[in-house]
Amino acid sequence: MKIPQCDRCLLYAHNPHIVCAVHPNGVTENHCPDFREDPNFKEEQQWAPEGYSFYNGELILNRRPRLTREQQLERLNTHHLFTGVCPQCGHQFNLNNPPKINWDCPVCSWVDDSV
Repeated sequence: MKIPQCDRCLLYAHNPHIVCAVHPNGVTENHCPDFREDPNFKEEQQWAPEGYSFYNGELILNRRPRLTREQQLERLNTHHLFTGVCPQCGHQFNLNNPPKINWDCPVCSWVDDSV
């Protein structure tokens, strides 16, 4: 079995049929006792067009722009999923038994369209 550290090992064969000279079929554990760090190894960055990212090797469209740290904290402090409070009227949802899908407010009829 090839393990993640194989890619940066001096003994790695860079061959689809053989992992390395010492362990042709790879190792059976999650580490290799013969690992030798390759000082010339440079991790390859996958290029992605603006607005796209790689996730698990698949190129996907970023649907929303990344939030700044301040925007993330603001979202955590105010969003109804985190606070349990209706953003329109302040109704307190029961966080011991939260809504399964939509957090529509039973008091002011505010509709949660975030799903």
